[in-house]
Amino acid sequence: MNIDKAIRKQDKSHKRFLLFLSFIFFVLPLALVISGRFDIFFLVYLFLIESLVLIAVLVTINSNYLSYNMEKYKLKIKLRRFGDEISIACDKVIFVHVEGEGSDINIILITSSKFRSKNIRVIDESLMKKYPYLAHQYYRIKKHYPENNYFYITINKGGFHKYRLLDLIYRNCLLAQYSEEAINKIKEYRN
Repeated sequence: MNIDKAIRKQDKSHKRFLLFLSFIFFVLPLALVISGRFDIFFLVYLFLIESLVLIAVLVTINSNYLSYNMEKYKLKIKLRRFGDEISIACDKVIFVHVEGEGSDINIILITSSKFRSKNIRVIDESLMKKYPYLAHQYYRIKKHYPENNYFYITINKGGFHKYRLLDLIYRNCLLAQYSEEAINKIKEYRN
């Protein structure tokens, strides 16, 4: 699969969906004005539909948003359009793991520092149960460096854009270890 082509198709599909929703948003009030039926039922019904369309637009924009860039030795990731930016020092990334297929991959980064971000969490039992391979790698790392505390961040938004982010992480986080799945996804992107 050509990932760049999949990214272009994903972006076009996203734009078509937003265009369709905006068309519905503007045509429904126009249809009400043309019909001339200004009953309370139709006005309440129009208000409900318009609010649902706006909610769908906001959810769609937020669910597919992923912004990232590299500044000096820090990787800056923004997971929500209206959210905070996460700044991760590349030399603090310890392990990178990938779960899933296609546009539904999840990138899990294990770091040795929290970076003052609420999106970076302490590794706990729920993460270990959800990702058993990651738990095995974590215990192996913790065995070698028991005095360190480790944190994680899961990147699950952005669709096929996550492949580019994974490649950027691979090129810049030189001290990190990578799971076989992560290496396979990087190879898949580069082919």
